[in-house]
Amino acid sequence: MKKLLNLLFTISICCCTSASAQIDSINWLDEVVLSDAKLINNSKAQLVRKLEDSVIQQSEPLLTSLLKFNSPFFFRENGYGMVASASVRGTGAAQTAVVWNGININSQFTGQTDFNTINTRVYDNVSVKPGGGSVVYGSGAIGGTIHLNDDFQFNGSVNNRISTGVGSFETIQANYKGDFSSEKTSLSIGISGISSVNDYKYTGTELINENGDFYNASVNASIAHWLDSRHLLKFYSNYYQGERGFSGTINLNSNSKYVDENSRNLLEWKYFSGNLNSNLKFAWIKEKFEYYENRESSEFNFGEAETAIIKYDLGYRITDNTKLNVIADYTDVNGEGTGIFHAKRKIGGISFLWDHNIEKFNYQLSFRQEITDSYKSPLLFSAGLSFQLSENYLLRFNSSRNFRMPTINDLFWQNGGNPDLDPETSLQAEIGSGIVFENFKIDLSAYVIDIENLIRWTPDATGLWRPVNTKEVYNYGIEAFAEWKTSFYGNDLNLTGTYAFTRSIDKETDNQLIYVPGNKATISAGYSIKRFSLNLQSLYNGSIYTSSDNEYQLDGYTLANLGVSYTLNTKPEINLSATIDNAFNKKYESLPSRIMPGRSYRTTLTLKF
Repeated sequence: MKKLLNLLFTISICCCTSASAQIDSINWLDEVVLSDAKLINNSKAQLVRKLEDSVIQQSEPLLTSLLKFNSPFFFRENGYGMVASASVRGTGAAQTAVVWNGININSQFTGQTDFNTINTRVYDNVSVKPGGGSVVYGSGAIGGTIHLNDDFQFNGSVNNRISTGVGSFETIQANYKGDFSSEKTSLSIGISGISSVNDYKYTGTELINENGDFYNASVNASIAHWLDSRHLLKFYSNYYQGERGFSGTINLNSNSKYVDENSRNLLEWKYFSGNLNSNLKFAWIKEKFEYYENRESSEFNFGEAETAIIKYDLGYRITDNTKLNVIADYTDVNGEGTGIFHAKRKIGGISFLWDHNIEKFNYQLSFRQEITDSYKSPLLFSAGLSFQLSENYLLRFNSSRNFRMPTINDLFWQNGGNPDLDPETSLQAEIGSGIVFENFKIDLSAYVIDIENLIRWTPDATGLWRPVNTKEVYNYGIEAFAEWKTSFYGNDLNLTGTYAFTRSIDKETDNQLIYVPGNKATISAGYSIKRFSLNLQSLYNGSIYTSSDNEYQLDGYTLANLGVSYTLNTKPEINLSATIDNAFNKKYESLPSRIMPGRSYRTTLTLKF
């Protein structure tokens, strides 16, 4: 609690001192404003869905909640605020890449991201892109990618937003976001934190969630400055610090604690000259954790890794409709931890990206080859086609080869690491279409993924657990995104929805993989009446198998969050909101014996000036 009060003080100081169409070419201005221009420029044959700021503000600040109710991504959660991992298109947590301003930030130790360590309030936008993306974003971009971006504006504006909130289980949150710009300089600062005793009752029992307290804080800053009309410097920095108890299950208590700290820094220099575009990046990422089996003890296991990245992207517009990018990059990783000593790997890579427009038709070809002595790197490729059949209908096709490299734990853990591992590889294809009718939009995709050399930890003949390349899996399914904006009794009504039908099959047993729901659907609605706004977030998760023989499963569940907000004042804007999460008090689990919260409440006061 004391830490969050300190955060509130820091925020108050900051406030006092602060007193496209799929086919069209992207111009240089978009390259400047976007922190990750490749997300749009090289995804014309894939769907990219940007979550609007209003949606982000309606959701809880942790990334898990935002995506759970607004995307086809499924989450396995150990409890509110505890470890949460994502799955999309039937793939695992390590096959989903999280990308920060164009840089893959999945853990070097586990190969995945804990989504409850990402606070959405400090970013300008969050986007999701189902489907492969390893040519641009590297390891883990098999099932899909999630993008955290800081964007820049050079329009002389000043915008501040500060909000504080309280909720059930003694939950307190606070955040500040400030954006300042002139014609040459753009600055953005974000500070956000959340703290909770998190002692919710297990619905349907007399038990409570013990040892589930948590606290985390994030600070995010980005600045861009024009040196002259051709040279632009950008700098991004993000810092996260968190501490939480690891709650047990309904059958087993826990007294463990986990402390983690992440630091990310990125320096970028852009140069524009006629048809030439040059982009040089230097990134440094540090991750550190300490795990206490007994939180009262001073003994702990630890891990620490530092990653340095140099990336150079040279783009040349050959004609008005044709562009070639050549990207060279080098990554140096140094890690150590309990059971891991001086784990090092060096990775070099080169990529070629070709983009060509022919009237209403666009095609893109991309290739990437990595060179490293840590594993056998496959040749990656991506081929995409998109065709604007009419102003209302877009047809697209994409095929790619993607991969996931073995992690530090996989390769270097002294009690069982395997230096002979091959990376997981996947071949996938998808066909999609986008349809627009006035205020109604719908996007449909069908896909198939063939994954080889899946890395699993299994016991050997001596009983020692070691990672090996084992399973082969094929996934297939359908995804849908829909949006409808209309007027109802003279007031704005917005409806959005997603649906995912997923099959992820073990080729050896022909069984569905565990923790992959066959069906997931979400619906969100917003309705405004003068100064009042009403919103609904709802999701359905189908049942999931919890054993590889498909004998045991968890039931599906339906959740609904209901919210209302009222604008107390317009200049400056003051808004008060209240939300009921899990409004119908449903008992649900996404992992066995880990019951999630029942009905809970939260209120937020927001000031914009």
